[in-house]
Amino acid sequence: MQRLAPLPIPPFYCPLPGALHPQWEAVNRRSVEWLEEFGLFESRRQYERLVDARVGELVGRVSPRGGPEALQVAADFYQWLFAFDDAYCDEGALGSRPEALVVELARILRAAETPGNAAPDGEGYLDALRDLRLRLDRIATPVQTNRWVEALRGYFFFQVWEAANRSRGTIPTLDEYTVARMQSGAVKATMMLLDVAEGYELPAAEMDHPLTRALTEMACTVIDWDNDIASHHKESLRSQDHQNLRDILAHEHDLSQQEALRRAIAMRDRVMVHFLRLKQAADATESVARSRYVTSLCDWIRGNLDWQVSTNRYRNPENPVVLESGFAERPSTELTDPLPIPSVQWWWDPGLLLPGHGERECPMGGLRAG
Repeated sequence: MQRLAPLPIPPFYCPLPGALHPQWEAVNRRSVEWLEEFGLFESRRQYERLVDARVGELVGRVSPRGGPEALQVAADFYQWLFAFDDAYCDEGALGSRPEALVVELARILRAAETPGNAAPDGEGYLDALRDLRLRLDRIATPVQTNRWVEALRGYFFFQVWEAANRSRGTIPTLDEYTVARMQSGAVKATMMLLDVAEGYELPAAEMDHPLTRALTEMACTVIDWDNDIASHHKESLRSQDHQNLRDILAHEHDLSQQEALRRAIAMRDRVMVHFLRLKQAADATESVARSRYVTSLCDWIRGNLDWQVSTNRYRNPENPVVLESGFAERPSTELTDPLPIPSVQWWWDPGLLLPGHGERECPMGGLRAG
């Protein structure tokens, strides 16, 4: 694929309200101090990139009602993820060496699983992850910490998957990439801190319910696809692994970059529209805890878009993409049927997500329950 000039990115469709925690600047400042304490950077340039990411603003938009201690843990975890991504993934030293990467990830993961088993050993990323787990234990339930560890395990697994693709020069299919992207962006791991931030626990029966799982997967997909759409040009200047939604669409369907961009936006809009329908269904279940969690998913989707405009994390200041201001009033497509991606078509199955709802009663609009 040829490297092309950046294409203007039209406004995203996102009819969700935005909010920002009033203490985000203090949280951001302390997170930079935490970054320095553990030395999670290898050069001045990397340090400046991490500071420019403004993780305090991101977490302040994702959890605008969060408590101070939980908000700080979340911000420091985001900081860890960005630093870790730079050091180990994508363009990192092990980003194309899956055999070496999986050994290192297994060792680092153990610090999150059993943080009390060993004293700090001078390894920044391992020690910092251990610190996060110990702090999380003070404010979260065992169920919540276990969810976080398991989501982190999923993130690590798909980092190895990406490294294997790079080592072989493989471009995944759209179906394969859609499944992987829900985990590889680490958004799901951060979502396991949403109820922690607000001081409640979403019961397991509700977290694991197909409706909640579908909403979580759809939110992950919208967020990560939005990042793919906005960051494509920056990534193409730094890497040519083509593990980006726009490149995969161009490769799989023999599209120009302009047409791939158009199709990527139409796909994310179809997921966004269906997410809003499912949110209505979740609100109708009269579960206060699930409604709070789904509201936080909405905050993540909208907060990510607001944050993208202000951060340099997904931009190249020397060769920037034009992000048109504002939000689109309507989705870019009228299509509401399931995406032609086999692994996620279950999102559109009301019989699975809303058992007991007949075809006429189903709030998912026009889809059969059978």
